[in-house]
Amino acid sequence: MQTSDKFLNSTEQVLAALCITGFFTMFVLGVATVVFRFVIESSLSFPEELIRYLFIWVTALGSAIAYRRNAHAAIGIVVGQLPDVLKRLVILFATLASALFFSILVYQGALLTIRVMPQISPALEVSMAWVYAAVPAGGFFLLIFAIELFFKQLQTPASELETGGS
Repeated sequence: MQTSDKFLNSTEQVLAALCITGFFTMFVLGVATVVFRFVIESSLSFPEELIRYLFIWVTALGSAIAYRRNAHAAIGIVVGQLPDVLKRLVILFATLASALFFSILVYQGALLTIRVMPQISPALEVSMAWVYAAVPAGGFFLLIFAIELFFKQLQTPASELETGGS
């Protein structure tokens, strides 16, 4: 269990580093776009498109980080009032339903990514598969973290289970 925790912690750190790098790159490109447009009076063709695509990736990967940290919005007041046995069942069911949804994201996202491979982005001239791959990639990490959460919820006493995000 400790090996998987270390691996998942490392995975989360890598995802966080990628998100930070993505945000920094978006910021630099945004500033460069403004400088080129209003100071140099010459537009760059690619930054707006790249910023958009980076935003998609940061959102997909960042949602997995937020899920693992239990930082997504949730309404847990009703679940928190349930008897312990029912509370555990409801929380486990919600995690399994999330895992099912993430599985669908991975599968359908992979199909869509394959389907758009021939499409080329207008400014960057790369395959749109690079952009669409954010859906199955983010879904994959969400699924992995949902599985981790499910097993933690099985081992945690019902009275200590968290009922919602922050």
